[in-house]
Amino acid sequence: MDMEAAVKAVDDILAEKAFVEALKEFTERHCDVFEASDENKLEYTPIFEDYAKLVERSVESKLVERGVDLDAFMRDLPAYVESADAHPRTGAILETLMSFDSFSSFKDMMLEAKKAKASEGTGDGAGHVHTIHADVNGMSALDQLKDRLEVTSILEKGGAADGWTLIAEKKWIQSFRKKDPDSAINLTRCFAEVNVPADKLMDIFMDPLKKTEWDDEVSSCEIIGGEGYAKDGYVVRQVVKVPLINQREMIWRWIWIKDHPEPGAHTGVIYSEPWDEPPPPNTFRVDCKIGNVVVRPDPKDASRSRLTMFAQMDFGIPAFISNHMSHNWFVRNVIKLETAYKMMYGAGGAGA
Repeated sequence: MDMEAAVKAVDDILAEKAFVEALKEFTERHCDVFEASDENKLEYTPIFEDYAKLVERSVESKLVERGVDLDAFMRDLPAYVESADAHPRTGAILETLMSFDSFSSFKDMMLEAKKAKASEGTGDGAGHVHTIHADVNGMSALDQLKDRLEVTSILEKGGAADGWTLIAEKKWIQSFRKKDPDSAINLTRCFAEVNVPADKLMDIFMDPLKKTEWDDEVSSCEIIGGEGYAKDGYVVRQVVKVPLINQREMIWRWIWIKDHPEPGAHTGVIYSEPWDEPPPPNTFRVDCKIGNVVVRPDPKDASRSRLTMFAQMDFGIPAFISNHMSHNWFVRNVIKLETAYKMMYGAGGAGA
C-alpha cells in the first residue's frame, strides 16, 4: 500500500477541527471524575473505553473511508518508520496515535482538562483565551536581555517550593511544569543529559540555516531580521506542522550568549518578536513567552552535555492539550539533536 499517502491521511485527520473539538468536549464532560492519585477507580475504565471508541470513529473509520487498509497499515508501519523514504512527520504522528491507546496518557490528559476547567471557573481561562505575550513595552532586544537572563536563572534554580511539579522522568531526562497565574498554559522545563558536546549542540540548535536539516516538523526557516549573535541576535521565521494542528508560523528573536551563566556554558534566549505583517492564510502565529536553553559541558565527559530547556508557547489549541504534549516535545527535540549530531559530525548516539 501507499504508506506515504496513508500517513498523510492520518496527519490530516488529526488536524481536523471537528476531531480536536470532539476531543475537547469529551474531556470537559468527563474530567471531573479523575483525581491525581496513584489509585485508579473502576469508573475510569468505561470512560477510557468510550474515549477509545471516539478515536476509532474519528480516525480509524475516516481512514477506511479514504481507502486505507488498516490491517496492512498497522502491519507495515513499524518498518516504514525506520525506512529512509518515510514521511518526515511519521515519528511524531505515530507517537500521537500510540498515546491514544495509553491509559496513563489518557489519565494525564483528563487531569490537565480538569485543571483547565477549574481555571475557567476562576477567570484564569481554559483554552488559549489568555494569550501569553513576550513584547516588553517596545524595549529593544538588548534592553530586554538582562531581565530575560535573570528570569532564566530563577526558573532553572526553582524547585517544588516554587511551584515546579515533576511530570515525567526517564534515566536521561526529567520534565517539570509550573502553573502561570497569567495563563492557562503552563511553564515547562526539562533537564536532560545529551550525547552531544555543548558547543556542537548549540551550533545545531541555534543555527537557523540548519533547522530544516534536523527538525522534520519545520518546513521552512529563514532569517528575516537582526544583526547577528555578536549584536542583537536574529529574527527568525519558521513554518511548522505538528500533530493535531494545522500549519503554524513562528516569528521569534534568537539570541546566543556564550560563557553564560559561567565559563564554558551557553545560553539561548528565544521569544516572540512583534511583527506587523499578518501570518499567511489558514496559519496561526505561535506566541512564545519563553523558549530558552542553557547548555553546559558534562564535567566528566566532554563528548556529552547537560541541557536545561524551557517552554511556554501558545499554539492556538486548548491549554490542556498543549500542557499534555509538553514532555513528549522535549523528548523528541533531544533525540532529534542527538540524531542531527551523528548525521552532521559522524559521531554521537541516540538518547535512550
